[in-house]
Amino acid sequence: MCYKDEVQKKNAEKLQRKFDTDNVPEFIERYFINIESKAGAINYYIAIKDLLVWLMENKIIIKNSISEIVPDDFFNIESEDVTMYLRQKEQLGISPTTLETRKNIFSSFWKYLKRTKRCPVKENIIADVSYKGISSNNNLIKKLPSDIQLKNMEEKIMKKNDEFIKVRNLIILRVLKGTGLRESELAGLNISDLYLDEDMPYINIIGKGKYRDREARRVYLTGNAKSAIKEWLEYRNSLKNIDEDAVFVNKNGNRLSEYNIQSIFKIYGDGMSCHMIRHWYATVMVKECGIAFTQQMLGHKSSNITINTYANGSYGIGNKLKQM
Repeated sequence: MCYKDEVQKKNAEKLQRKFDTDNVPEFIERYFINIESKAGAINYYIAIKDLLVWLMENKIIIKNSISEIVPDDFFNIESEDVTMYLRQKEQLGISPTTLETRKNIFSSFWKYLKRTKRCPVKENIIADVSYKGISSNNNLIKKLPSDIQLKNMEEKIMKKNDEFIKVRNLIILRVLKGTGLRESELAGLNISDLYLDEDMPYINIIGKGKYRDREARRVYLTGNAKSAIKEWLEYRNSLKNIDEDAVFVNKNGNRLSEYNIQSIFKIYGDGMSCHMIRHWYATVMVKECGIAFTQQMLGHKSSNITINTYANGSYGIGNKLKQM
């Protein structure tokens, strides 16, 4: 079983435990069948559960628990109720960006309720919700790490006395800067995915929302990323009792997990997350190699996502503005 399949299985089991604990009605549980990413399904359930609990607390749904909710209860919910929920959550400190995401989740859920024959809902009330959150596109500048942050992360890793940790973490940073991979993509990277001796060296990646080998995309490596991987493979060959398939491993020789990668950034990242490196990669690659190539490397469905969500047009402009 490959890394992504193992993660999917664990998340599916975790989701089912939540359903069992809350004794979720079958007509609600069925909504999550079509959400392929089980990690995403867990986040969707958390958001939907929070709304349903709020609706019960405010006597809009006259039930005491989710297990008691029946399809007819959704007749009593109006768009104004969801608007009040979102406004109250913002007052309690939840960010407008997160709430905009929740609003989109609710819209997807109501589309299902409208479509399924198990529920008598006739319209998607979320379309009339007046609350306006903030799109994640508005945070492009905050998502882009500064040159100082990147330098500080390297320096913090260099100060580590443990040779294994120092070598591996520096190489991981170089690979991320030269590929724009997500945590899950880096964690799932296998030796068989490496094609370092081609005219244009590349790696095969099964990206977000993909679970079949034939859906893998080709990510070409920068010179620095290729050198980093080769250096790591040479160092990796000196290690004993390690996962034979995994490119990156932990000190116990097991495949590095998404959690391990996130921990590296929490310890050494100077405020950066791994995903911020993906934004840095997108920004630099659009500038150097163009939109179409960058879109393909990141695995985005459209160039609009690459430009509007990832690439920051202000990168490197500061000095030019000073000279004008």
